[in-house]
Amino acid sequence: MVQSNLTVTIDEGLRALDSLLVISMQDRSQVTSRQAELEKIMVEEFDALTTTMPGAYARNTLIQPLEDNIIDLFVQLPPELGQRSRPLGLMSRLEDLLVQRYPEAAITEDGKAVLVCYPDVSFRVVPCFYRENKGYVIADIKKSKWIKTNPSNFYYALDDANFRHSGLLLPVIRIIKHWNRRNGKWFNDYYLELLITEALSDTKATSYVQAIKHVFRKAIRLVVFSINDPADYGSQKEGLRDVYKMVEAMLSFQACHGHIVRAEQLEEQGDLISAYREWRKIFADDFPSYVDIMADKLEANGVTGAEALKILRDAT
Repeated sequence: MVQSNLTVTIDEGLRALDSLLVISMQDRSQVTSRQAELEKIMVEEFDALTTTMPGAYARNTLIQPLEDNIIDLFVQLPPELGQRSRPLGLMSRLEDLLVQRYPEAAITEDGKAVLVCYPDVSFRVVPCFYRENKGYVIADIKKSKWIKTNPSNFYYALDDANFRHSGLLLPVIRIIKHWNRRNGKWFNDYYLELLITEALSDTKATSYVQAIKHVFRKAIRLVVFSINDPADYGSQKEGLRDVYKMVEAMLSFQACHGHIVRAEQLEEQGDLISAYREWRKIFADDFPSYVDIMADKLEANGVTGAEALKILRDAT
């Protein structure tokens, strides 16, 4: 039978995993609803001009589940407010306001935002002043000064890199961010995006497998260095300061790279079922099994019933 010659690839499994990670339209509607709620408060109390979400939400690198995400919400304030405010005074006023509505709200550890947590998603509310075509000025209460930032720098850099990688960079970022959350959460999401982009800067992604393998191999060395943060005008973004966590992360990168090498060997031998099992050692049950992918492919090709069962039985 022609249908019995249907095969699947590891890339199809990775593509299926990524499809589970993409934020849905329903989730996006929920996010914009929460944004509107916060914006209404900021307009009423601060005469805010507008709000934007220039981080991972705009870059399309948020992943499911929605409630595990913290979204940057930039609140553009009137310039005159910045002229008569100090960073600490503005941030304290913002915190006091938000605590009235959200009792758990608090200034973030980096001193640049106020964290507001909803049951379905959280926001880093960042008061800012717009600099035309140059980003924003925001408060940094740890340094007791105003600082410049331009999230669009990384947005456009990532967009360019994704184009160079034929659209594979964003899925790879989502997949590895998911791996990070399921394996110790060593890195914050933004640093991980920078790390993955840097790891792939010396190659062109040709497949999910090739790109992810390359990231795990390069990351073993990259995690010991700081990475340039284009959003903050060349400042350095540090990964792990704890030596023990750094060693654990490096060993995990090495183990994942080893599983991929072993899976490639099994695939060359024609044992795709075992190759899929190697990938499941990286992503556990989140990664589909060979049978799952084959069953979907059979259905898509109109092969059902006893014929499909026979093909699946023969494959296993």
